[in-house]
Amino acid sequence: MQDILDTLRKVGAVLDHSHFVGTSGAHFDTYINKDALYPHTAVVSEIGAIFAQKHAHLPIDIVAGPALGGIILSQWTAHHLSRLMEKEILSIYAEKKDDTLTLTRGYDKLVAGKNVLVVEDLTSTGGSLQKVIDAVKKYGGNVIATSVMVNKNPLVTPDTFGVPFTPLASIDIPIYTENECLLCTQGVPINTTIGHGKAFLASKT
Repeated sequence: MQDILDTLRKVGAVLDHSHFVGTSGAHFDTYINKDALYPHTAVVSEIGAIFAQKHAHLPIDIVAGPALGGIILSQWTAHHLSRLMEKEILSIYAEKKDDTLTLTRGYDKLVAGKNVLVVEDLTSTGGSLQKVIDAVKKYGGNVIATSVMVNKNPLVTPDTFGVPFTPLASIDIPIYTENECLLCTQGVPINTTIGHGKAFLASKT
């Protein structure tokens, strides 16, 4: 579990001891910048291999993920599963439509009657994973497991999804509202290069 976080730190994807603002307006001191990971294809391949090794005992036909980051992880996971299981494992992705995720591009037909592993890079609420699960089920697929690279919320468990849920790593990041932010109280400057800190400060002027 710690190995994944160490790997992310090596590529500069874990930023801590700072003051970040998220899209929801929440404040926190640690930010996982998944975009810093994806240029490092060898590292992403290693993470895909870990996803595959943890699930190779399951009768998986397809790996699905949410756009955008889940596309890359589903590809590498399916690649390594294909080698481990000695058969072709397909990779598909669900993309945003209005307030949900859906399967298009013919992927809706591919999942019908197939066993699907759903993968994601980060989980805060489990919302994206659930939307992929719903999309797969809508078109007749059978979600047999879910997995995430880093789970940021200990309240997200297998019970959240009703299927097995396996984080490769977990990290509990304290999250504050603007009015209750200890970082603000301590005078820690808001990071304006990562996250939504710049927009947050602009809204205050």
